[in-house]
Amino acid sequence: MGEDKVVLVDAFEGEQELRSWKAKPDPLKQYARAPLCNVNSEYLTPGIDGPCGPPNGTVQVPWCEGEAPVEPLWVRTRPTPTSDDWTLWQMRAGWACPDDLLPALTERDLRRLTIKPLTAHRQPAGTEALVNKALIVYAEPENRTFRTSLLGYGIDVEVYPVAYTWDFGDGAVLETDDPGAPYPSFDVAHTYSQELTATVILTTTWEGKYRVDEDPDREWRDIQGTAHTTTPFEPFDVIELRSTLVG
Repeated sequence: MGEDKVVLVDAFEGEQELRSWKAKPDPLKQYARAPLCNVNSEYLTPGIDGPCGPPNGTVQVPWCEGEAPVEPLWVRTRPTPTSDDWTLWQMRAGWACPDDLLPALTERDLRRLTIKPLTAHRQPAGTEALVNKALIVYAEPENRTFRTSLLGYGIDVEVYPVAYTWDFGDGAVLETDDPGAPYPSFDVAHTYSQELTATVILTTTWEGKYRVDEDPDREWRDIQGTAHTTTPFEPFDVIELRSTLVG
């Protein structure tokens, strides 16, 4: 590469550059994929213009769990669209695995999805509940599916609830991975100790997985991160029943 400074990018960014160049070729640039010559050299040398010398173990090709690795990406430039004075090939991105060329759905992307909150219930379900009497709460867990796109790639997403945080409106908060169940189950319940007007709020924590259309294996990948939704209940009065002597 002579006196030029080589700046490497990761495999995905390099693939994006290649896709963009193929869609709208720049006559001043040329991209190609080719092996990195496995020999000692002052410069990184591709096997494009001729054969490489005998290998000596200086280049490590990644193991891609049985899949063929993707050859490094190279670029060269010239001063004018008609010039034959091309620069030497410069490595833009090194050896990679096929999965490295696919976009990663991040926590930020997950949280941009409009996830419908879970339906939740309380028992008793009327306008009043009793002091010192257990209030049962439970959610209806179900997965949500989405069809979206990321950087021009079609993507399927599935999210699923993994944790439930119940705020009972009196300072008590219950965190659990159990969605609860209706009476006679008391797995998720709360007992109020005094009279008040309470509002229960369920916060659901979601995790997810995704797959990319251009992945030939159509493999589901975990999303690194979580999203949250809230399900508020209508306010209700917590009252105390008092006995009255008659006669």
